Parts: sequence; C-alpha cells; structure tokens
Amino acid sequence: MFAKLTALVSSGYTFPYVLKQQYGVAWGSWTHHQGAGREDGTPVSVFRISAGSKTDPNLEAARNGVKRLRMVRHPNVLAFKDTAEVEEKGVTVIYLVTEPVTPLVEVLSTMDLQASARDEYVAMGLYHIAKAVGFLNNDCKVIHGNISLRAVVVTETLDWRLHGFDLMSDHQSPSHDLPLIAAAWMVGAQYKPGELAKMEWDQVAQSPPWAVDAWGLGCLMQEAFSGQQLARTEDLRNTDRIPKPLLQDYQRLLSSQPSRRLNPAKLAESSVLKNKLVDMIAFLENLAVKDSMEKDQFFKRLPPQIPSLPVAVAQRKLLPMLASALEFGGAPSTALAALLQIGQTLEAEEFTKRVVPSISKLFASSDRTIRRSLLENIDTFGPTLTQSVVEEQIYPAVATGFSDGNAYLRELTLKSMLVLAPKLTQRTLNQSLLKFLAKLQVDEEPPIRANTTILLGNLAQHLSEAACKRVLLNAFTRALKDNFPPARVAGLKAMMATASLHSPEEAAQRVLPAVCPLAIDPISEVRHTALAAMDAFTKVLKDHNVVLTQTAESVGQASKDLQQGSAAGGWSVGIGSNLGWAMSSFGLARGGKGEVPTSGVSSSGPSPGTAATSSIAAPQARPADPSRSTAGGAAVGGSSGAGGETSGDGWDDDEALEGLEDAEEAEARQRLSRLATRPAAASRPEPVTTSTSGGWGSGSQAGEDDRWEDKDQGSPRSATSFQSASSSGSGLNSGRAPAGGGGRGRGRGGGIMRKPATSKPGAMKLGAQKLSLGKVDPIFDI
Repeated sequence: MFAKLTALVSSGYTFPYVLKQQYGVAWGSWTHHQGAGREDGTPVSVFRISAGSKTDPNLEAARNGVKRLRMVRHPNVLAFKDTAEVEEKGVTVIYLVTEPVTPLVEVLSTMDLQASARDEYVAMGLYHIAKAVGFLNNDCKVIHGNISLRAVVVTETLDWRLHGFDLMSDHQSPSHDLPLIAAAWMVGAQYKPGELAKMEWDQVAQSPPWAVDAWGLGCLMQEAFSGQQLARTEDLRNTDRIPKPLLQDYQRLLSSQPSRRLNPAKLAESSVLKNKLVDMIAFLENLAVKDSMEKDQFFKRLPPQIPSLPVAVAQRKLLPMLASALEFGGAPSTALAALLQIGQTLEAEEFTKRVVPSISKLFASSDRTIRRSLLENIDTFGPTLTQSVVEEQIYPAVATGFSDGNAYLRELTLKSMLVLAPKLTQRTLNQSLLKFLAKLQVDEEPPIRANTTILLGNLAQHLSEAACKRVLLNAFTRALKDNFPPARVAGLKAMMATASLHSPEEAAQRVLPAVCPLAIDPISEVRHTALAAMDAFTKVLKDHNVVLTQTAESVGQASKDLQQGSAAGGWSVGIGSNLGWAMSSFGLARGGKGEVPTSGVSSSGPSPGTAATSSIAAPQARPADPSRSTAGGAAVGGSSGAGGETSGDGWDDDEALEGLEDAEEAEARQRLSRLATRPAAASRPEPVTTSTSGGWGSGSQAGEDDRWEDKDQGSPRSATSFQSASSSGSGLNSGRAPAGGGGRGRGRGGGIMRKPATSKPGAMKLGAQKLSLGKVDPIFDI
C-alpha cells in the first residue's frame, strides 16, 4: 500500500490537506498539527512522523499504528480519515489524518474547572477510555501497550478518544516480530508494568489480555486527576488526588500480579465512574432506544441539573447533543428548554454560531409542539438574533403561524413579532407583516384582535412615516368599533401611545370624532380610557392653537410693517401685493375679519335677507394689497370719496413700472374705478322676505351656517356650492335673499358688486393655470 502511495507522490501527488498550527505535545515520535482540507477547508487533525530511512523503527511502528487505527471502529477511538507516505527532500514522511482533536494535556491545562466539576469531567473521560480499552482487550484480543495521558486526545465536544496504536499487538505467544516487543523501548519506564519492564514476554502472554493495559489505565487515572504527566513509577503511590470512590479500583488496576488486575470492561460497567454527567451523556447517546415516557421524564428533570454541570461540558458536549436530538426528532419539545438554558451561557457571537442554526431548522419543523415551545421562549433568544438571520431564516418559517388553525399558535406567532419585527426590513414589514396583521385584527378570537392592536401600537416606531399614515388610524379606529371591550381599550391606548405620529388635523377630523362616542360606553374601563384619550388629543389641539395664534400674530406684524413700508415708498409693488392678498385670504378664512370696510356701506349693516358675507368671489379677481387703502377706507383701485382720485395705489407710485402698463391693464383699472363709484347698498331698496322654513334662520347667520353644512339636508356644503347657489339667485333655505339676483355683498373695492349672470369659476388650485386680467374681467359684469 505504501509503495503505491510513494509511486503516486513521485508522479506528482499533492497531499490534499494543509498543515497549520502544531501542538506542543503528541504521542511517541509523532507531531500533532491542526489541519484543513485544501478544497473545502474542512478542519482535521494531521499527525506527522519522518525519518531518513524507510526502515527506521519509528516508521515501522507508525505504519503498524496507521494500519491498526484504520481497522478499529469504536465511538471512543480516534476516527481515521486518510493517510499518505511521501518523500520530502530525501526524507520519508507518513501523514495520518483524523477528526479534529486536541491533546488531553492542553485541554486539562486550559479548562477552568473547579475541583468537583473537574472530577466529574475526568470521571466521564475515564469512563469512555475504559470502554475503549475493554473493547480492545476483550473483543479484539489485542494489547494497546502504552495507555497514558499522551495517548488520549479530546474532540470539539470534549469527548476523550484513544489513539497511539503504534505498539498494538495481538495477545498470543511471544514473538520478536510483535510491535510491542520490537518497540518496547518507546514506552516510558514510568508506564511499564513489572513484567514489561523485565521483558517477561511469556508472562505477558500467559496473563489476561488486559493486564498490560490495566496498568496503563491506572497511570492515566493518576495523571488525569493530578493534572500532571507521570514522571516516575513511585508517583503512582500518591493517592491524594484520587477520589475516594475510585481508590479501590485504582489500586486493583495497579496490582503487582497481572492476573489480579481489574478488567477495564468491569471498570466501565461498575458505578464508580458513573455520575450525573456520565448518566446524562449515556442517556443522550442511547436516546434512540428509549421510550417516550423515559424521554419525557429525563428532559423534565434536565433543566434544574444544568447549573451544577461544568459550564464547558454543558456548552460543548450537551448543547450539540440536544440540538441533534431535536433536529432529528429523537427528543420531545421539552428538550428545547434545556437547549435554550445552555445557550444563555454563551457569548452573543457563539450563540449565533452554534445555537441559531439549530433554531432556524427547528422553526421549519412540522411538529407543532416544537414550534410552540420556540415561540413561548422567543424572549430568551430573540434579542441575540441578527437582522439577516431573522429576515432570511426565522421570519419566513414563523409567518406560517399567522394562518395556523390553532388559535394559541396564532396568538404566539403574533406576540413573537414584538421581538422579531424590529429586525425586519421596511419591505417585509409593509408587504408581508402588515397584511397578516390586517387579517388578525378581524380574527374570530377576540384576544387576538386586541393583541393585534397592541402590537401595532408598539411597532409604530419601526414603521415608515408613510406606513404610519396609511395604517395606524385606520387600524385603531376599527378597533374602537370592536364588540370586545379590551379591543376597544387597546385601540384607545394605542392612539394615545402614538399621538406624536398624528397631525392636529387628524386629531380633530378623525381621532376625536371616533373617540367621543366611547365616552358613554357601558364598560367603565372603556369610558375612562376614552375620556383620557379625549383629554390627550384636546391638549394636542390646544397646543396647536397656540402655535397658530403665534403664527398669526407674527404674520400680522409683518403685514403692518409692509403697510408702513408701502406708505413710505420703501417696498416693491410685487412683494406688497402678494403678501396683501395672502393676508386678505387669511382674514376671510378666519370669518371675514380680513375684509376692508368701505365708505359706501351703511353703518347700520346689510339689509334684512342679505347674506353677511358675499365676497366669496373676491379671490378670483386680481388680489388687492391692503397697503393700497387710505385711512378713509378707499378700496384698492377705487376712488377716495366722490373725487375718485387714487391714493396709495402703489402701482402708479412705482417708478420701476412706468411705461410698462399696457392698454388692457389700463382698461381694467378704469373698470375698477367705476365699480368703486357705484351707489352704496344702503341706497338701493331690497325686498324683504321672511323665513317660514325650519332651517337655520335668515340674514347673516344663515349665510354663515350654509358655508359648512346644510343641516336640513344633513350633508356638508362647501363655500363653492354656496356661491353657485347664490349666483343663480335662489337661497339655500327659506328666508334667504329672493330670486332674481337681489343678493348683495361688500366687495374689496368698497362698492356693491352685482352677481354675474353665469356661475363663477372656483378658486384657483395649486398647479392650475394662472388667470390673466382678460380672463378675470368678465366676473365684474359692469
């Protein structure tokens, strides 16, 4: 075999593994390295031995060890992977590739274990090595020949493995060809029993097969409990570190008579090496043959026992076994509690690396009990999940629970979103989660509906502004109509919790109208919560009113400054007229207080039956600048008294506009001037019509009411609809101005404007085409 490997090397063979860090200790003449596969990076351990001659005794013993290891299969024996013998620069090298392991010497020196925890762990390791040695001696009828601390390595899960098979020999008549006889010099004197030290090969053959290895197992026990390698045979007499339950068996292993030494198989079967840790490991290793009752009892008792176990063993040994048992269906759902309990002792990075992959697989399980257990314990591991893991692995599996037929699972899935949703992207929140929540808000189970509203209130801070505007109030107002009182309370509290996300307009138009009916709810808690919500949102509106008042005062001061600046000729016409139009509109919006009184209107007010405000069409004409009116009250573009001379116009006074006035604008100015000189409303007789209807009354009060809502009809009316009705000559209710266009109002210019024969166009909206003077002129109908 090795000749063929050599031929492969000479023909360009490349060792398919990479050697990395070398450990400080190894068995015999081997060197122990960390390694990895060249192609996939799989971690391995690589043992290397070299010699200048192919017939070197070390190489001969190494070839025997490789052959023996390849043939032996046992859970407590080092697992063989690959081997190669190559020539490197005139030196023969043998490589042995195995599962990744660490020398036991280094593990014991680096593990931070207290006295009792260390004894439990060592006892567990000795139990496994005793089983391996018993298998070799009793079943295979072979002698290992050099069991010691260096002949034991430890896996990633802290399992002990026996290796160093270079001296392994068949238990038969002595022969100089046996490796144990040929290479006995490789065994340290401190590890040799009397017959081996005296080279009494006949006695070795006549003794039980375990005689030599039983002595070696005693040496290993001394080294493992003391934590030091054996320096001389006399050190075996020191029993201070040997636990008392093991002392008798320790002495029997080191009996001076080979026939009286304890069989390692008997040691493994006895109870002296068994403790709760050994029992746990043994039960998990044989889980497949346990019945369901035994499994349930074991996993119910397991969580309270975990704190007393060595932390390193629980993390590196129990945790992988529990994850494997859950993943492949060998363990019931109660095992998840123990898995998560151990996971809490890990660092966040280690938890993500070692526990999260198992949890992701378990969420995809079809077993409802496992899913339920995961959702019930999501608070313990959810915060450690990364955003990518939640988005790509956890949420797709969890989301299937929203439509589960079991109401308890639907509710658990809903509650889990409180932990998982903050780690989802906006796309997943908007396109997936919110759709599920919309369905759950009308779930047949009342508690689920209430919890859905509560969840939305908690998730509002993680939603985009657009999603909040689109979803929150719709969901909360829906909850207010729920026949389940806690759902109504949830809707009210969610509104208050997200008050900062709702504008004052929404508070006035949507929130308070929906909340106020609940102030008389038959359920006390609903009433109290509704009143609290009303107080909260009323305060929002009051605060908003303060802001608006302050803004109005600042704008009024700015307008006053503009008037003073215009009178002094220090402001441009463009700025003055634009701000003046804005102020006039603001005054109209505040109930007509922005109108400029005219000298042509009787001081006694409008005649009976005339609407109090009939200047609705004013914004459609060219806006007027308040700074252009005189102290006597002359309107913009109108005359001052009977003289008709303009004063404070702003257009004629601006030298920058000289020569730019066109004929069309001049003609418009003339029409405005004529409009201002028309007789006052008080001099023109008006027919009086009395109200006989059950409407909101006549006169100015009726005109104001009809701006917003026709109470008789029960439907709101806009200012535009009112204007159209007035222009057509018919009142909204009985008692209005009579048909025939008798309605009058105060125009901006101070004169009385007659209503046009045709309906007037609505106010110009943002983005509409700007009207020219030519298009505005027909409105006045002079």
